Amino acid sequence: MDKYKYRPKQQEVLSYTGGKMGVSAVPGSGKTFTLSHLAAKLIRSNVLADDQEIIIVTVANAAADSFAAKIGELVAKAGLLPNVGYRVRTLHGLAHDIINERPELAGLPEHYQIVDERDQRAIFTLAVNAWKRIHPEFTEQWACIREQRDPMKAANSWDDLLKDLATSFIRQAKDLQVSPDDIQEKMEQAQCSHPLLEFGLSVYRDYQRSLRSRNAVDFDDLISMALQILRSDPDYLARLRRRWPFILEDEAQDSTLMQEQILRLLAGEDGNWVRVGDPNQAIYETFTNSNPRYLREFLSEPGVIARTLPESGRNSKAVRELANYLIQWATQEHPVFELRDSLREPLILPPPPDDQQFNHASQPGFVNPVDTLYESEKEIEFVVNDIKKYLGNHEKATVAVLTTSNDRGADFVAALRAEGVKVIEMLKVDQTTRETAETLEAVLRFLISPSNQKKLTDLYQKLREKVLADAGNEALYKAVSDALTGLKHPEKYLAPLPGEDWLEDLALKVKPDVYEELCLLRDQLRKWQEASLLPIDQLVITIAQDLYTSPADEFTSNPPIRMELGLAHKMALLLEQAARSHPEWRLKDFADRLKEFSDTRKNRLSGFQAQDLGFKPSDHPGEVVVSTIHKAKGLEWDRVYLTAANNYDFPSAQETDGYVAEKYFVRDRLNLEAETLSKLKALVSGDLPGLYLADGEATKAARVYYSAERLRLFYVAITRACSDLIITANSGKWKNNQFSLPFTALLEYWKEHNP
Repeated sequence: MDKYKYRPKQQEVLSYTGGKMGVSAVPGSGKTFTLSHLAAKLIRSNVLADDQEIIIVTVANAAADSFAAKIGELVAKAGLLPNVGYRVRTLHGLAHDIINERPELAGLPEHYQIVDERDQRAIFTLAVNAWKRIHPEFTEQWACIREQRDPMKAANSWDDLLKDLATSFIRQAKDLQVSPDDIQEKMEQAQCSHPLLEFGLSVYRDYQRSLRSRNAVDFDDLISMALQILRSDPDYLARLRRRWPFILEDEAQDSTLMQEQILRLLAGEDGNWVRVGDPNQAIYETFTNSNPRYLREFLSEPGVIARTLPESGRNSKAVRELANYLIQWATQEHPVFELRDSLREPLILPPPPDDQQFNHASQPGFVNPVDTLYESEKEIEFVVNDIKKYLGNHEKATVAVLTTSNDRGADFVAALRAEGVKVIEMLKVDQTTRETAETLEAVLRFLISPSNQKKLTDLYQKLREKVLADAGNEALYKAVSDALTGLKHPEKYLAPLPGEDWLEDLALKVKPDVYEELCLLRDQLRKWQEASLLPIDQLVITIAQDLYTSPADEFTSNPPIRMELGLAHKMALLLEQAARSHPEWRLKDFADRLKEFSDTRKNRLSGFQAQDLGFKPSDHPGEVVVSTIHKAKGLEWDRVYLTAANNYDFPSAQETDGYVAEKYFVRDRLNLEAETLSKLKALVSGDLPGLYLADGEATKAARVYYSAERLRLFYVAITRACSDLIITANSGKWKNNQFSLPFTALLEYWKEHNP
């Protein structure tokens, strides 16, 4: 029997026994809590046979791990075995399960590999370069590189755009379930040979040919092949329906067309399918093929039980009122009519007074939409000074600075650290991730060439410079570094022949602590050299154990650090996966991969960084988290600074607004991705008028689509604040940005109600 006291709306969801149900949940309403309890309740209610499971589908690996742990805890409290009667999967994980049982139905060989982003980018580079060589007129037609102030920079940016365009084209084509041959056939039928379609088709064909030569698939293939299998084998589908009689889907606002099709097939017409999400928090459409309309349409389907979770104890009264007003303004007053559907009710309601969860809604809270349009550096200065004053009086509070880009976040990080404020980065690659990857890379570089004096010295720097500086022993570090710099033959130090031991010859020339340091270093390096014969994952884990769990009296003295050790284990896993895909790889290749992990510009791995390892803001009182709004989703802080509330970062489909996808080096500043994908969708659907739209029409439509997502992003940022919210805006790099429309509306509302 549950000892939890559920809110009335949560109880309505938990009363579910079967059929299709859709749940629209506001931020902080406890949707993960409720869905976990629903899964545990179904498991305890004996509705499953011994060979049946509830399948829970969520977006990210970290969320899947959290769900599995929570459900396991709940069923264990009921005296049942954890990990029995349920399966938690990402969509890719579920697709992989489906394929692995019947790979022959997908036309896959017994031993196939899954390419990662690095491999994809390499293939795209070759395909794009080939296209450019054969079609030099393509660049002349669509780019204006020679006219730019820095043509070399513009040319490099053009190459990056083409690779991104290839990625988007192929992802969209696979989501529409069309092959290169399908596209070719449709183009011939429509007598259409538009250069953007020709470009996409050429790269798509080369990409698929490269995958076939490697016996490989990508992650999008996994999903399309799983769907193909379910459609082609009714008996197998029937067996899966019986095995998984209940489907619970989290973050359903981020569903793609193929995700919905797979789950709809698994559920069947009369099956049990629960979809939980918040359409107002759909903020990933720019990066994926997700769309909140799939959840919205499901909620209004005949026969679907529609429920809401409108009560939230996360936000104070002031923050809640601002978030609710944003919804009301958007739906009723937004001057761009097409954007009035971007946000929808339910509004956020306070929970009952006796709610068992901590209730910020009972607090008044503090909101300050700052009505000064700062220059870019002045905005940073204001925020940093305000944080210092706030933490001076609230040293146990949790604080976040939210930005729309990683580069802007890095500027805040630098400014805060310059003022002595403790900072945690939640950007593309945070400092902990960079340092961990760089240190492991330095060890591998040394193991590749142990006789290279520079690599030996670089490794010593990575291992000891910070440790000895923190201990106030910079003199020891300098003395050892100088000794290693003068070492002409490292082999006489690491593996000397009798009578040629460099270290013994040095013993009488240096201080005892320098000699001891060099002895400890040699012992450690020899151990790693012996371990270099191990498989790459075991080697990295061995190194990490020495680096991050050594007692204080050993050479690599460092207190046990769970975060670095956890990151190293994740890196080891990724390297092991790469080793399986590339059996020919040597240490140099693995070192190159570690370098990519530490590169802020290149790293896009999800579930990888320090903040993804079970990060909780409440574990870091008195520290400031700097994060993009996208990475902050699902988290909350006492005080939030929402920055850059201008008409470039949050446009509203106005001519005077700025749009990230409209590149300065593209002719007429067209959104080439929107132009290309619009024609692809029209081609596949048979929409001939859409296929022949004039250049620029798709760009205008994309402005509305993008502005809707940015409006939801603004809402997500506001609702990260528990008690206090400060909103600022800047005029941008070229000092031509203005307040965004939604921020202007909030400013007017707040001044009127808080004179």
